[in-house]
Amino acid sequence: MADQASHATLDYSVSDRVAYATLCLPDNGNAFTEQTLDDINDVVARVQHDASVRVLVLRGQGDVFSVGIDSDVLTALYADIEFYEHILTRVAALGLSLEALDVPVIAAINGTATEVGFDLALACDLIVIADEAMIGDGRAMFGRVPGGGATVRLPRAVGVLRAREIIFSGRLLSGTEAAALGLALRSVPLAELDGAVAELTATLTDKSRPALATIKRQINGSLGLDTPSAIEHERSEIIKHVSDPHSDAVEGLRADREGRPPSWA
Repeated sequence: MADQASHATLDYSVSDRVAYATLCLPDNGNAFTEQTLDDINDVVARVQHDASVRVLVLRGQGDVFSVGIDSDVLTALYADIEFYEHILTRVAALGLSLEALDVPVIAAINGTATEVGFDLALACDLIVIADEAMIGDGRAMFGRVPGGGATVRLPRAVGVLRAREIIFSGRLLSGTEAAALGLALRSVPLAELDGAVAELTATLTDKSRPALATIKRQINGSLGLDTPSAIEHERSEIIKHVSDPHSDAVEGLRADREGRPPSWA
């Protein structure tokens, strides 16, 4: 059963266990306002409470993913440091909520993704990008600095030296370079982007949602930990997963023994 909802800055729908949130103001570069943050937060809440969803895809309309903060909002930020701090706090919280979401989040980068658009993509679990797209922080070109997580997440994705070069220079990477550096999972011609995303989501929609959620916590929770602490974190998460009397791990074991596909809730 398809679920759809209208928002001021994005379109939301669910089909075949895949949720889609599409930024829908391409004439404004799908730029972020507080309404955008409200709308994406609503999507996160909807996905979190919809047990049928297995993956969330974030994408943009037109030839752009998102160019970052709306220019009028940016002007207001520089005029009011308290407002600036408020917006930074909200952007940071959005990235963390995407990382904490129970399902994998895929950024489908169709065009330019810079500044907060770049921050949003980095907070996703996977990035699939068009060859022709351009992605990067870009703020150094205008005397600005990252504020939505880029200096934290980019080094983890591509290594410290490469992250420094990308952020210091402010240059944007093509989709093919982003994939070559490991920032994106895959780069394909723009005409093939939807198909590539569909191929990826198809590998996730038949999986157990609690298992996907546990795997996300295992991976994200181990980042930055020393090896013994990370191993202990992994162990604690699997114990929580299998100790649930209704654990999907039990159903998976039964299905494997009986030679049938598992039946998840």
